[in-house]
Amino acid sequence: MPLMENDIIFAYLNKLDRNHETAAKLMQKLGNGEIIVEFSSVALVEMELVYMSQGLENRLVEDLATVAALPGIHVLPLTPDIAVAAAYLRETHDLSFFDSHYAATSLAGDGEIISFDAAYDRVPGLTRIDPTEA
Repeated sequence: MPLMENDIIFAYLNKLDRNHETAAKLMQKLGNGEIIVEFSSVALVEMELVYMSQGLENRLVEDLATVAALPGIHVLPLTPDIAVAAAYLRETHDLSFFDSHYAATSLAGDGEIISFDAAYDRVPGLTRIDPTEA
């Protein structure tokens, strides 16, 4: 089961995002039971930090509730092994903090990640699925 990266959620929640329509179609597939995905608990922390840094805390609770209500998503916890793997991936593949956690979480599973971000293409063993093809 592929891991859905947070860029999908951000695009879905922001109607002005250039990828909003693609993300909305993916969410519709989740709602219809056509696909099932995994989601890293680290993504929730990223949401909080992004919203706080952009002064959008007034929308945070509503958007977190939207994420919590999404069907077909299995939330995966951050484990010590994933944290160690994330640190290694940051060092060896020049990934951002959050991207390294999503890559490590995905690699701990089936190694598939649904994301708009091509940074995942350079991680051996990781297969990025373009959201337009999911």
